[in-house]
Amino acid sequence: MFSLTKVVVFAIAATSVFSAPVAFPVDLDFEARQLGQCPDVAVFFARGTTEIPNLGTVIGPRFSTALRAALPGRNIDFSGVPYPAVVSGFLAGGDLGGSITMANSVTSIANRCSNTKIVMSGYSQGAQVTHRAAGRLAANIQERVVAVVTFGDPNERRALPGVLQSRRRTFCATGDLICSGLSLILPPHLTYGVNAPAAAAFVAGRV
Repeated sequence: MFSLTKVVVFAIAATSVFSAPVAFPVDLDFEARQLGQCPDVAVFFARGTTEIPNLGTVIGPRFSTALRAALPGRNIDFSGVPYPAVVSGFLAGGDLGGSITMANSVTSIANRCSNTKIVMSGYSQGAQVTHRAAGRLAANIQERVVAVVTFGDPNERRALPGVLQSRRRTFCATGDLICSGLSLILPPHLTYGVNAPAAAAFVAGRV
């Protein structure tokens, strides 16, 4: 059982993921990449609150590396969705602008690249963004999304729309209160890097 002192210490130690807003550079090449060549697999990943753009540090980079290892020889575009990732967005249920950007990017590549396998993913607030983006997709675009992977998902118990629920894998660590809908970060919320191989295997099995 955690004492109140330990909870406070753990919450403060988690400031790299959930703390006061910090200004970071924006990936100006994100939209340009979406208009480039058609990859075999396109992954749109939304990072957690206050993580550095655009993949964060807890799971994004490791998931990208693990997926490339699981799909050798495949052309994979693993893109971090640019959005502010500030605390107010988390409290609002996920940044609206980020969800619109993700949904528009998924729709664009689905319409442009008929053979590209599309994956949506997010961590913490990024999982909220992923849920909101999924809700903005037309049914025919949902069909093009082969997998939805979320980590530390505040909406763990909320179903995704249409066919996406059956293509979903959610990772929620034991003791992660964010997955229970509480706004308190404890150490389990920062452990999702260990799930990178399993997440990559799930996606590889659906590609």
